[in-house]
Amino acid sequence: MIGCAAAVMLSALLFAGCAQGTGSFTALLTNQPDAADVQDTVQEPVNVMKQKGIYDSEDAAVVVKKDAESGTVQFQNIMSSRRYTLNYDGATTIYDKNDQALSMEQLKEGSVVTVRFYKPNKSLAYVKENPDCISYNNVRGYDMDLRSGTITVGSTVYNISSHVVVVSDGRETDMMEVNQMDEISVWGYKNMIYGIHVEKGHGYLRLQNEDYFVNGWIDVGDRVIRKVADDMLLVVPEGTHTVTVSHKGSSATQEITFARNEEMAWDLGDVEITVVQKGTVIFTLTPATAKVSIDGRAVDVSKPVEIEYGLHQMRITADGYDTVAQYIRVAEPSANISVEMEKSEEEKSEEAGDKSSDKKDEKDKDDDVEEEEETTVKKYQSKHLDEEEDVEEEKSSEKDNADDEEDEDKEKKSSVASSTDKYKVYIDAPDGVEAYLDGSYVGVTPVSFNKVPGSYVVTLRKSGYQPRSYTLQIDDEKKDVNYSFTDLVKLEE
Repeated sequence: MIGCAAAVMLSALLFAGCAQGTGSFTALLTNQPDAADVQDTVQEPVNVMKQKGIYDSEDAAVVVKKDAESGTVQFQNIMSSRRYTLNYDGATTIYDKNDQALSMEQLKEGSVVTVRFYKPNKSLAYVKENPDCISYNNVRGYDMDLRSGTITVGSTVYNISSHVVVVSDGRETDMMEVNQMDEISVWGYKNMIYGIHVEKGHGYLRLQNEDYFVNGWIDVGDRVIRKVADDMLLVVPEGTHTVTVSHKGSSATQEITFARNEEMAWDLGDVEITVVQKGTVIFTLTPATAKVSIDGRAVDVSKPVEIEYGLHQMRITADGYDTVAQYIRVAEPSANISVEMEKSEEEKSEEAGDKSSDKKDEKDKDDDVEEEEETTVKKYQSKHLDEEEDVEEEKSSEKDNADDEEDEDKEKKSSVASSTDKYKVYIDAPDGVEAYLDGSYVGVTPVSFNKVPGSYVVTLRKSGYQPRSYTLQIDDEKKDVNYSFTDLVKLEE
């Protein structure tokens, strides 16, 4: 009788777990002692009959790694960041946030989930993408700031957890290895990101026999636009893209497929170069007084402009308007370019102030009947207009100076590898690999380059090894910076 009663009690305890609700995500975050007790070591399973849905623990966690061969999934607890591994089989149920059934293959690393499991034999009973979490799928055009530990998706800024799980191609990686041209999915809670999955990563493009196109332009699927230089190694988005190089009106085009973390070489010595051609471009600008420069050279847009075929950098400026800077492609005998510039915020504020002042002045004129007061108002208006002209001239001068400073900053950044400022960025490890800064060769490690604040991509390469790139966000502190990265992975022969 005692044995029978004990068996009934055990059965009641086991099935009690099945009757529990999922509970809110907040409750899971504040009450998670069970998951932390799960040890990531192999134990002999308890001899209990396996039944679907039986569990005694519930957790909020990030999916870290799936191993189909061993039938296990590794999770990371949201609050404590402790990791544990659970066994799954055909009895494990998996759902998306809309309660649609998923296979284990469809469950993504990096996703934030609710987990139910039976602790004695580390058996995974249930996994569901948590509906209370924020999630973005296949995001492009995001902005990372690793110095402040934030990522901006759309117009919303999120903090990145110091224990964020980042997975690319089934391999856990670091935030520094995420390139901003990668396509990612992100998961988090409130304002914190806990998991990132790289949906589409990046590969590499090396140009060979590129001498003819040096100082020209290269365009990779309208995602990467760079000036061609000697010994380049470009970071390019994964997938099939149309690649075009152009210089002095001649161009060459090739469709190339880039695999993640793999290097492709394009031998420009074998391509057929088109004959130098020029197209006539007619510019229609608002305001008409705007000035245009093409590839840094001022052009007269009062008449049609002849521009060589290919990619060019256009810059349009006008006092009181936001500068327009973009790339244009000339590929036809004739074309029209119409640009309506937007007024700067300062100009909009001044116009609003003028309208408010005009209304006030009209009211003052209606109210002021004495000649002396009218004269005073007129004097004030005259003085006010003179001051406005002075302020306008001063602001115009400040804007010109700001544009000049912006150009200087860009020029300074472009020459970061060759300038001689006092402070340096050092790449100490791995030893004996080629280093590229934003695609331009800087030397063999250990190597250094001039420290200029900003965001850069450093690529490491060695023949016979898989190349790897890192996003560096350099601060403006007056001291040297040292980086040491992991060894490159040798390619299988």
